[in-house]
Amino acid sequence: MKILWIVAITALTSCNLAPRYFRPEMELPSTWRVESNQSSTSANLRWWEELGDPILNALIVQALENNKDLKTAVWRVCDFCARYQIESSGLYPQIDLDGFALKERFPVQATFLPPGFNPITPNYEFAFNLDYEIDFWGRVRNLSRSAYDELLASVESRRTVVLSLVSAVAQSYIQIRQLDRELQIAYATLEDRREYLRIATLRFEGGLTSEIEVTQALSIFEEAQAAVVVLERLIPLQEDLLSLLLGESPTCILRGKTIDQLTLPLDIPTGLPCELLVQRPDIVEAEFKLMAAHASIGVARAAFLPKISLTALFGGQSFQLGHLFSGSSRAWAYGADFIQQIFTGGRLSGKLNLSIAEKQQLLFQYEQTVLTALKEVNDSLISHTQARELIVVEGRRVEALKEYLRLAWLRYYNGQTDYLTVLDAERELFAAQIDLTKAQGDAFVTLVDIYKSLGGGWVIDADETTLCGG
Repeated sequence: MKILWIVAITALTSCNLAPRYFRPEMELPSTWRVESNQSSTSANLRWWEELGDPILNALIVQALENNKDLKTAVWRVCDFCARYQIESSGLYPQIDLDGFALKERFPVQATFLPPGFNPITPNYEFAFNLDYEIDFWGRVRNLSRSAYDELLASVESRRTVVLSLVSAVAQSYIQIRQLDRELQIAYATLEDRREYLRIATLRFEGGLTSEIEVTQALSIFEEAQAAVVVLERLIPLQEDLLSLLLGESPTCILRGKTIDQLTLPLDIPTGLPCELLVQRPDIVEAEFKLMAAHASIGVARAAFLPKISLTALFGGQSFQLGHLFSGSSRAWAYGADFIQQIFTGGRLSGKLNLSIAEKQQLLFQYEQTVLTALKEVNDSLISHTQARELIVVEGRRVEALKEYLRLAWLRYYNGQTDYLTVLDAERELFAAQIDLTKAQGDAFVTLVDIYKSLGGGWVIDADETTLCGG
């Protein structure tokens, strides 16, 4: 009979009312919209090191160790770890020690008192209490499973923060180096235009030209001065943003290589679209949340069925403290507790409907996350391809305008054209140089966007740096 009872209990406790989980089927494209290297992935590539700037590498390490949002995400994982520990404790017997010392007075005329019994008497008791729910329907296991999946989702959420942080630091640093280059161009242009203004003034004072050339030279000089002022404002603002990402007060950021010296990889290993399902932490997080919702449905279903618990007590009880631990004072009890909810006014049905509704929401959130990831990868690949092409175009434009400016000056000194032609050539060259610098910055920013949208094992690698630093 004992064997039969054990077999029966084992069979019952193997029940699980949660719906079986299958990863949602989605129609994924087989390739990206632009040609890319799909023979390998960015799984374990610390891509920021490929840019070849040690200062950038150090800034990313500093951000991983000090960023406050990331530290918050780390402790949020600890929060969910504690929740899982709480929920999984129900899988084990709960044992506690209970004791009391009591002095009470019985009515003198009480008929249940034995002859000669002192109506004022102490009472001492201690006992070990055991309580264990027999998990017939998988309620406790599903509670534990749901908490565990939420814990794993929080880990992926932390990795999403890592992914965003590394990308933001790299892009912010690139923006600073881009603005530095633009300021350098603006300074050089300002000095050239200062010289133009001096020459125009001397030619006017010598009676060779009219005052209109002086005012024209002054106008483009002030134009360059205004560009310098704007850039001198933007650079500290970008430094303040990067300082915030680094987890420190606003300060001047160390510089490494210039925007021209940074290395732009010739080939980017993108892998296949289906690999995003395991590479992107936000997709993995969404799937773990969906899995947790499946387990929560099992908890809601189990609430309709009886809850059976085993209870036991072992200890001692005595009217004299000295006899409390003697064999004659030994007390014990064991039994079972059975609870079946009959009428709850729709509360149980409401909880089940709530869990199903939450699961459906998370299902569509998962699908939306996957579609968003596909869009981000395609967008970044298209933008990066166009940015690289634009660098070539803008480079040719700059060279052509340099020659245009040289010829304009030559014709102006020979009296074959007016000063407006020189001004036009100089202005176009300045704008083209700025556009070329912006194209260089965009190429690196979109490169970072590609690695950010792909995810990959580098996030786990960077996450380990976070844990070591935190």
